[in-house]
Amino acid sequence: MRVCLINPPDPDPPPAYFGPPYGLSLLGGLLERAGHEVRGRDLSRWTREAALAALPRLLGRRAPQLVGISCQSSSRWSALALADEAKRLAPEAAVVVGGPFPTVAPEFVLERCRADFAAIGDGEETLLELAEGRAPAAVRGLAYRRDKAVRRSPVRGPFLDLDSLPFPAFHLFDAERELERLRRPSAEAMAAPLSAAGRRCVAVDSALMVLGSRGCVYRCVFCPMSHSRAPVRRHSPRYVADLVGHLHRVYGRRRLVFGDNYFTLDRDWAREVCARLAARRPRPDWICMTRPDAVDPDLLRRLARAGCREISYGLESGSPEVQRRTGKRMRLERVGPAFAATKAAGIAPVLMLMVGNPGESRETLRQTAAFCRPLEPDRVQVHPARVYPGTRLHDIADREGIIPEDFYDRDDPHAPPYTGEHSLPELARLQALLQPRTVYLAAGAGCVNGCCELHRPQRQVAAPRLQQLLALASLRADRTVLGGGEPFLRQDLHSLLEAGRRIQMHGLRFYTTARPLAGRDCRPLLRGDLARGIVVPLFSPKPAAHDRRAAVPGALLQTRLGMLRWRKADGLVQAWAHLDRDNVEDLPGWLDWLAESGATEAAFLYGGSPAGWGGLPWKELPKMSLAAQALQKALPRARRLGLSISVFGIPECLARAEDLPKEESCRPFDELLPASGEPLALGALRRRGLKAQMPVCRKCRRRELCEGAWKSYLEIHGDEEFRAIAA
Repeated sequence: MRVCLINPPDPDPPPAYFGPPYGLSLLGGLLERAGHEVRGRDLSRWTREAALAALPRLLGRRAPQLVGISCQSSSRWSALALADEAKRLAPEAAVVVGGPFPTVAPEFVLERCRADFAAIGDGEETLLELAEGRAPAAVRGLAYRRDKAVRRSPVRGPFLDLDSLPFPAFHLFDAERELERLRRPSAEAMAAPLSAAGRRCVAVDSALMVLGSRGCVYRCVFCPMSHSRAPVRRHSPRYVADLVGHLHRVYGRRRLVFGDNYFTLDRDWAREVCARLAARRPRPDWICMTRPDAVDPDLLRRLARAGCREISYGLESGSPEVQRRTGKRMRLERVGPAFAATKAAGIAPVLMLMVGNPGESRETLRQTAAFCRPLEPDRVQVHPARVYPGTRLHDIADREGIIPEDFYDRDDPHAPPYTGEHSLPELARLQALLQPRTVYLAAGAGCVNGCCELHRPQRQVAAPRLQQLLALASLRADRTVLGGGEPFLRQDLHSLLEAGRRIQMHGLRFYTTARPLAGRDCRPLLRGDLARGIVVPLFSPKPAAHDRRAAVPGALLQTRLGMLRWRKADGLVQAWAHLDRDNVEDLPGWLDWLAESGATEAAFLYGGSPAGWGGLPWKELPKMSLAAQALQKALPRARRLGLSISVFGIPECLARAEDLPKEESCRPFDELLPASGEPLALGALRRRGLKAQMPVCRKCRRRELCEGAWKSYLEIHGDEEFRAIAA
């Protein structure tokens, strides 16, 4: 039989290419081995319109008798549109839609497109039997139409004999050409000359996916496997090693991504896989996922010797209550030693967190931040909890009526957030309480004016070194702030942006007075996800006060013009507003000025900045309690203006407002990256030399996450304010 397998457009494809669709490639290998003529096409990086336009040519050559289309919830409408068009172009062909979404909603699929079948569950035997021409009712794991109704055949059990499968037929999807086409300069290679910590970070670049197992023993509510009753199934270690060798021989790829949900569930299996991979020449480089309570130092050393470069640990939360409510059941006491042992083995540990699951609250997020801060992971991922079809969380959300009845009929690829316990605005405020890492990169650029601390002449980091630092920053964080001088005065700025584009960097922001932007078109500087934001230090909304601090006449006017220019070009503007005795009395006016000047967010700074870039003399600052009270009173006005505000430098016992995020506790993973290339944890630097907890702090329930007060402030004002609170 002539078969065509199609992977539909993905509205949000991953930045790195992990090879052709793994499941379809396995199915293609099975069908080829059975003697069928198979073609495949991966359209995941195409638009829906382009995919539909390409379909006549794809199906026109030797029209297929069977068309298989993969479908996830995010790609459902692209898959259904392709199914309809395939049926129109090849009406005699049997069209089957399979994958995660048809498995949980086969009736939805068949009621909304002209496909003949929806495959439910593991599709290996199902598709083979369809290709053999069996009657639909005799094929287990199938939904089909009969008498204008959708019917289901008997349930098909999970596919158990994984070693009986052929290797995935990546050649059907032109893997060699796609791997080369989507290859990009590796950020890891660019950053390699820097520190050992930098070399430990991995950029998965044009790699191939490998699956050594299927299933998981846990039933976390947010996971698509939360309803699965299938046992965990594994390929033998020999199969895994042979597959790795095959992929290197055929495609020349040593770098692999193990997509197993729980790679070290069976440690004996993992050890044998490692022994076989370590013996291969050349040895592969690979990454994997597992739980931090499922590794030990010996196993980690074996993983490293076998070529493991990075392990993503799905912790999700450091709160025992959230762990219980989600079914994660992590042994939290094992997490810290696991991260330390992973680093000791030379493997990069990646921390994966989730905000908004059942049981989440401000207190659980504080617990998570306090628990995770000492881990110092090489990279941090923080994602909102979303409700995916087929999960227990979806069942909960459905019972609570928080998923609109027509949600899946909407052409929206994004799963809804879980709003069973918090409204969308409340969730946004919760998410602000736990942020992924920001790296502050001190580039040193100097300024022709030689004025304020931003522009004090410095030794400029040369472009080649700065490109290495940018690459390292992109490996360690989702957001980088380029500062230590005026970046828009660098003559090599465009070459730096081009280097960032090549390594697919994103989240770059510029620490700038914004004055160089006042008279220029900012659009060429905005590069999509690469560079959209500026961070602007401000001293007052009053020109005379600000200009005196900046030591430049007319500075505030030029800064405002630059901010407006950047915002008009669709850029993001964050203000770093330094508090002093004068401006703290006019916070409402300052908020108005910020909103009118294009700011989208503002951090009010007391005594310094998060990156340690400048501050005001202590004698010119108000009492902390007065500044905290002024900020709390200004919160309603900020909300009305649509301005997101936070505070830095004031302990939580004084800045008590729950809706006022504290930079120190919300950003426990932030780092400073100096020219040496050795990342420095900013919170640890402040706690070691600049801040201290007072004796009165010993009784405070927030002390685990609080950094205390500035030592310089305590030398001037003492701890009277804090003792008064405790009393």
